Amino acid sequence: MNIKERNKFIAVRRWKRILEKQLNSIPRDKKSLKIKSAICGFLVGDGSVQIRKRKGENFSHYQLDLFADDKKMLDTYCDFIQKIYKKKPTISRRDNMFVARLSQKFIVLDLLRHSKFGIYKWSFPEDLFCIPNAREMWLRAFYSAEGYVNNKTIKIQSVNLKSIKIVSNLLNEMEIYHSYYVYTPKNIKHSKVGMIFIGSFDSRMKYYKKIGFWHSKKEKRLKQALDL
Repeated sequence: MNIKERNKFIAVRRWKRILEKQLNSIPRDKKSLKIKSAICGFLVGDGSVQIRKRKGENFSHYQLDLFADDKKMLDTYCDFIQKIYKKKPTISRRDNMFVARLSQKFIVLDLLRHSKFGIYKWSFPEDLFCIPNAREMWLRAFYSAEGYVNNKTIKIQSVNLKSIKIVSNLLNEMEIYHSYYVYTPKNIKHSKVGMIFIGSFDSRMKYYKKIGFWHSKKEKRLKQALDL
């Protein structure tokens, strides 16, 4: 082994030890795992979790982004990241959006243990849903990111038909009754969209009491619609 190869071997072994130490430092108590469930919900709704290689490079880049259109949502997400991973995202503005970014391998790998991310393939941290209130926290984060609220309905939609149907099942289990539709666009190049509408006053009230929002504008609209 020449000096270059030896130095590379030493560096790889050192970074491997650092990664193991970082992963082992992540808290695993019930409260922390519930918070991690919410982090997954935020990122499924309005985030990006990436492992990618740039052309000509022999190493991977690990990147975590949340795109938030509300300060309360941004602050909640950043607070949760700080509590679980002891890291502070870099915040920038993009038009009317906050972008919270972290380039941390151990965080990306840890989140991918629990969930898949991406428009068409996102999934649930099912291993965390056995913890009381973890599914509610996931739903609250997901709806904060992706939900739409007006005076008559709470709406959410996704082109991931398999997973959005599971969201419908979760709401049914919580007795938050709603309508579920699959919309087929006229343009065959466009994907079908699964849509959930929570319309009745009682169901929206149950949603407010059992789930709610970490999004100031959506929370305000819902409370006004419910005369709260």
